[in-house]
Amino acid sequence: MQIPNFHDGTFDGMWIGPDKLVQLFLRKADRQSFVLSLVGVERLAFTDIKQGNIILDLVFRSAEEITRVDIAELYGVSGDSPQCETKMTAATERRLQILAMNPSYGAQGLALFQTLDIAQREVQP
Repeated sequence: MQIPNFHDGTFDGMWIGPDKLVQLFLRKADRQSFVLSLVGVERLAFTDIKQGNIILDLVFRSAEEITRVDIAELYGVSGDSPQCETKMTAATERRLQILAMNPSYGAQGLALFQTLDIAQREVQP
């Protein structure tokens, strides 16, 4: 699946739905709007959401690339704790993925999820 480049685009918000579904509303720098749907979301941690959030980049990592820092931030545990090790092992065994949204300004976040989908969306003026 090809993910568009959102560098200098904006994070317009999110919707947390039923059944572990989270939708992120994103715009590219050229103002094209997209909905990034994360399915099977286990943990979500977004901070510093402000008006006019500017995206530096979106980084997707596989189960093998999940770090102790990711787990510590998502679960609020120490990176060297037994809980961190247990959660990291479980995430790897379940083949979960990480999305890291890095900001130029405003919102930053992490999500631990199973699969994703992205679709362009039409925005009414």
